[in-house]
Amino acid sequence: MSFQPWELVAGLGIFLYGMMVLEQALRTLGTRAFRHILRDYTNTPVRGVMMGVISTACLQSSSMVGLIVLAFVGAGILTMASALGIIFGASLGTTFTGWIVATIGFKLSLTQYAMPLLAVGTLGTVFISSEHRRHSQARLLLGLGLLLMGLDFMKTNMGTLAEQSIPGVFADYPILLYALGGLLFTALVQSSSATMMIVLSAINAGVMPLTTAAAIMAGANLGTTVTVVLGSLKGSPDKHRVALAHFIFHLLSTLIGLVFLYPILQLISDILTVQDPMYAVVLYHSLFNLFTILLFLPFISPFARWLQNRFADEDGSGCQFITKVPASVSDAASEAIHQEVIRLFYRVILLNLRVLKIRPQELLQEYEGYRVYREISLKNPSYDDQYADIKHTEQQILHYANRVLQEKASSDEAQIVSGLLHAARDMVFSAKSFKDIRLNIVELRMQSDDEEMIETIRHDTRAIYRHLLNLLEKTDLILVAEKREQLDTEINLSHDRLHQMITRYSDGDGIGVPLSTLLNVNREMLVSNQMLATAVRDLVEAR
Repeated sequence: MSFQPWELVAGLGIFLYGMMVLEQALRTLGTRAFRHILRDYTNTPVRGVMMGVISTACLQSSSMVGLIVLAFVGAGILTMASALGIIFGASLGTTFTGWIVATIGFKLSLTQYAMPLLAVGTLGTVFISSEHRRHSQARLLLGLGLLLMGLDFMKTNMGTLAEQSIPGVFADYPILLYALGGLLFTALVQSSSATMMIVLSAINAGVMPLTTAAAIMAGANLGTTVTVVLGSLKGSPDKHRVALAHFIFHLLSTLIGLVFLYPILQLISDILTVQDPMYAVVLYHSLFNLFTILLFLPFISPFARWLQNRFADEDGSGCQFITKVPASVSDAASEAIHQEVIRLFYRVILLNLRVLKIRPQELLQEYEGYRVYREISLKNPSYDDQYADIKHTEQQILHYANRVLQEKASSDEAQIVSGLLHAARDMVFSAKSFKDIRLNIVELRMQSDDEEMIETIRHDTRAIYRHLLNLLEKTDLILVAEKREQLDTEINLSHDRLHQMITRYSDGDGIGVPLSTLLNVNREMLVSNQMLATAVRDLVEAR
């Protein structure tokens, strides 16, 4: 039987398509629980590395893990240090595929197992509704069957090639040339697993020596970064940071793999006594990634801080969280909306304080809102620009939330997103109420002969906003209930107090401002404060 190059290429294509189908099925079936684990159990770099190894080994997709990590960093759920740990651990988790194939894939008749999987998988995919969970399970079986079939095609053709090739054909070129070939091939097919399968097939057929295979896998390790780097070119600063970290880590691991290629192979054969070349190349791939992780691990936190200074963050305008998180990652997306609405709350407060000429430092010094204030003050926008930016942000949040809801979010997530949308609308309504009386406030401040009223308004606003900020910070349900009561009481007292001051004047002539203007100011301030109180309650409930 002669060597069939198209059959080899078809085997590679079937294998890659099987990987894609498998990844899509796993994304549907398993990532919700995984994302919760990722969020709750990666609070240190070491845990991040362990989770990166385990999750990539289970999901069989470092790209899926990277997508979720990137989403969580953008949403503020993961710190950069924890994210780096997961990404570094994922590089070791990708070697799990090689271990499975080397242990089982070339020891069994793959067609014998592929056909039942393909039969059940294809029929289930065709006849089961895509809305049903069984459909994803059928696609999972289909993906596994395609993987086995593609691997069998490659194994068979490599065996045929071995019978027709000259021994040592892959041993006459420099190691760096093989590494470059592994890099280019992996960048082209966007899968280091596919490179590993071809290498293992060649080793199993006796076509490729161990040193050549090791060099190819070292180059493939760096080739996996090409897709990530290209995908980050038009991304957010966090995407740039993650891509840079991904590239630096894999560049260093590739250099370690090539520089210490012969010592590592000698360690494997002489000390670990691994003689099977298939096991040896998989172990080599695992070891140089493990060595690099151990090298990076003590420096993850300083490395994360260094990355934070490499790319400038966005300015104080626009959205800074939802732009970094794909709407398809629903729980990360809802957290991104939550963070965006909190930021919108601070921006509304800053705008309202601007109308009353209250210095933001008096209230926000100890809160996250102070950073928002510093960002905005650097731009020094006009009042109208600030208000227009708030309106634009509301629209961005609305469009993004609608995409999240269309991505089949769970009922709990849909309820949270709806509550956050109500909060965003109420905040913008609060800003509008202040905007409507802005000129009245200016008139009161400039024409009034009595400073008591404007100072009372400022005093009451400071007190109400402090209650709002404190309520937003509380997590204990009893304290939240107490703060709600205090806030409602303060808002009503402020309204009554100002109304009593207004009624001292029969027509407002006593302070140089029409009575109708004063009543309008009091009414709009009451509405503004009530809208902010309602919005903060929604934010607290969405936690």
